[in-house]
Amino acid sequence: MTETSRKAESDFTLFDSEDRVLEHASTILDGLEETTDLIKTLTTAYKRAVKDQKRMVRLCDRMQEELIAVKERLEGEVKARAELAEQFRMQAITDGLTQVFNRGHFLELCNHELKARSRTEAPLSVALLDIDHFKSINDTYGHAAGDEALRVVARTLENSLRQSDVVCRWGGEEFSLLMPRTNSENASGLTDRLRNTLSEIVIKEGGTSFSLTASFGVATMVGPNPACKATGADAIDLLFKDADDALYEAKGAGRNKVITAKARLLETAEAVD
Repeated sequence: MTETSRKAESDFTLFDSEDRVLEHASTILDGLEETTDLIKTLTTAYKRAVKDQKRMVRLCDRMQEELIAVKERLEGEVKARAELAEQFRMQAITDGLTQVFNRGHFLELCNHELKARSRTEAPLSVALLDIDHFKSINDTYGHAAGDEALRVVARTLENSLRQSDVVCRWGGEEFSLLMPRTNSENASGLTDRLRNTLSEIVIKEGGTSFSLTASFGVATMVGPNPACKATGADAIDLLFKDADDALYEAKGAGRNKVITAKARLLETAEAVD
């Protein structure tokens, strides 16, 4: 083959390769354009997804804030209802004037304590106290002064008793005390200290001041609980009858005294109702 022929063949191959290269390049460019379009589509979709995600996050944040607000509101309502229920409960068991327990709730506590001592047979003491010459306080200083006297006596009793003891307004100018696990001697000593404390108080009301005294009757239960009733209500009635008799004796002896009834050993052989 002549040199001219070889050169012609070489030129043809070069052109042929160039065409293939250009064709291949065109294919690649087409692919790039498609890829670019796909990337643009994906980018748009991604931006939209990010935007939707941000919107969802904001929506979730608002929903969470609303849920927290609802939760706090519900908790507030529950707390308010609980406080209201507690207020109603306290109103039902306390004396409105003195804010100590009323007689009905006090007797429930007495019977509860009576049941609790059925295993230990620990002594159970109660006391009744009456403000001496209370009518004279009302007549001399007015009913507002009398009410203040009742409040002062109630506060003094609460502040002077032990944590286990209970005080209530028995009625009128009378108060009662429950002293669990307290024998007759200790109950007498405790009530005498209360008597002395009350006699030292000066009550001020409406520009006037005055003092008062109180008489106490104390009674104590010893031995096993009676078998007369499952509730023991009769036993409590008998115990307070003894305290009332002792109080009557204290008032008859000149007032401002503590009289202690003989410790009562209740009969246990009675038939159960």
